Amino acid sequence: MRSPREVSVTAIDNLSGRYPAHQGDLALAVAGAGITLLSCRLWRTAPDWSIPLRQVDDDFIFMPMHGRLILNGEALYPGTVAVIPQGTRHGVTYAHGVRSCAVLALHALVRTPWGAPWLQPGGPLVAALPEAGRWHAELLRLAAMQQDQAQLATRLGGEQVRRLLVELVLGGHPLRPPAGNLDPRLAAIAAAVHADPGGAPPVAELARRAGISPLRLRQLCHAGLGCAPKRFIDGLRLARAA
Repeated sequence: MRSPREVSVTAIDNLSGRYPAHQGDLALAVAGAGITLLSCRLWRTAPDWSIPLRQVDDDFIFMPMHGRLILNGEALYPGTVAVIPQGTRHGVTYAHGVRSCAVLALHALVRTPWGAPWLQPGGPLVAALPEAGRWHAELLRLAAMQQDQAQLATRLGGEQVRRLLVELVLGGHPLRPPAGNLDPRLAAIAAAVHADPGGAPPVAELARRAGISPLRLRQLCHAGLGCAPKRFIDGLRLARAA
């Protein structure tokens, strides 16, 4: 218990504005996303290394510790990070004169409450990484943990990815959020598939049960979920299996 004198000289510092934060509402939305870490690895690349143009079925986070790279025409170097939403076509090469790099590469699933991809394609992929040295140290430890204690790394890694994304948003990263409202027919389908992705029927049957054509279901999925129906279902199955 504090003495009366101790209480009398104790005050709470006003820290408001000391740590500027941007996009608070967007950061709150990211904090509420469902996040599953799939892998965290340290890559040390060979002189002939590159990533040819490709798409992946998860969210890809890529941060160089050493070496300069070019990602879809954007410069990527220590102190920056690339956040590549699921389904985004991307390729990586060395910057001029570079022949090796050390890169932290994370694959994760970032999902809305109804199981759709949270990160939406179309915006810039590269942004500044606040306190890059701290994040490199944390994620190096996570990469080592995944080799030695994979289940523990998976359990803890989702929260580390969440903190990383929140800090990026607060620092001004223009992540694109998903649509806030779904068509009622799509919402019903998404809820049913989210409850049991393994038992989801074929896309044509989902459309029939909703009283719409498969083409209309595909259009609704792209507009509301940011992906095709099959990709949505496969993503949920992958998340449950992780």
